[in-house]
Amino acid sequence: MRVVIAKKLLSTVGGSEAQARALARALAKRHHDVTLVGLRPAWRRPGIPLDVYVAPPGPVELRHEGVRFLFLPVRGGRLGAALDGTLPTSLVSGTDLEHALSGAQVVHSIAREWSGPLERAARTAGAAFVETPLVHPGQRFSGTSPADVARYRRDDAVIALTKWESEWYASRRVRHVHVTGVGPIIDWLPEVPMDPATVLFVGRKERYKGYHALRDAAKIVWRSRPEARFVAIGQNAWTARFERRFKDERWVDRGIVSEADKAEAYARATIFAMPSVHETFGHTYLEAWYAWRPVIAGDIPPVREVVRDGIDGLVVAQEPDAIARAILTLLGDTTRARRMGESGRFRLQERWTWDLVAERTERAYEAAREQAASR
Repeated sequence: MRVVIAKKLLSTVGGSEAQARALARALAKRHHDVTLVGLRPAWRRPGIPLDVYVAPPGPVELRHEGVRFLFLPVRGGRLGAALDGTLPTSLVSGTDLEHALSGAQVVHSIAREWSGPLERAARTAGAAFVETPLVHPGQRFSGTSPADVARYRRDDAVIALTKWESEWYASRRVRHVHVTGVGPIIDWLPEVPMDPATVLFVGRKERYKGYHALRDAAKIVWRSRPEARFVAIGQNAWTARFERRFKDERWVDRGIVSEADKAEAYARATIFAMPSVHETFGHTYLEAWYAWRPVIAGDIPPVREVVRDGIDGLVVAQEPDAIARAILTLLGDTTRARRMGESGRFRLQERWTWDLVAERTERAYEAAREQAASR
């Protein structure tokens, strides 16, 4: 099958960016002809090859791990690329986009960023149009507007990551919805010992992710477990420059790290905690389970579907007292914590490997092609 997966930014930072790359690799391993399409960024981003920045003006084509990468320029040069990379705009040339989609049987848009132009270009190319919208009900610009819902109804297939998300679409009369889930963005662990009391956070350091609540919870944890250590990995929120730094040697703030450093952090961690209040799935829980670690997750419907409270981890409200109690519970009962980590690892292997996700995605693509042919 000739597939084009479009994601505006194709760096290795961010859940949907990593999801697009991992899905493309998994589909290529299953012998599909896969092209990843994104924009030529205005500045250096992790995972974007140097060749993209030094190439002459115009589209840049590369191949990596069996996947064709196509980086498209946008109108307005570097300023246009900077705007298009940060705002919900579509400054790529329609001609470039149509050329990128030429010959595709399926066009798959991830995260809505180019959905309008991609839908038009896919129809022109005679390809089935598939979306993974990643809706976050309750957030601004989260894919829940009437215009978004109208487009979902036109799509040949909508891919949801959880059953809860699929029911959200169904309640708005969106048909042709398929649930695939995602896989972990980690496939290797170093042989290092687990720390006795380290809590790990991986994700954008946003309030909705639970980063700030976890910092407040740490102060409560230290009252009874002063040796506990907290490690936070991820990109700072844009508001971080206006916030006071957390000055305690037991709280370690790291920025964007390599995949090897991330794998080591999971291997050394005792507990993973991301008590988020807005997630479509939460693939970092899977990464923690890959390392056999229990998780502390946010108490929202899609996450409760992924993390079974009391079995694979603890599901808590985004409140410092509740988060601290969960941390102290797992630090104080190592047998229970180990069993939760084991349960999560087995759940991951049974439901959310990338090969399983790619197989479900294949079925969604085939259904989308049938739907497009019946138009």
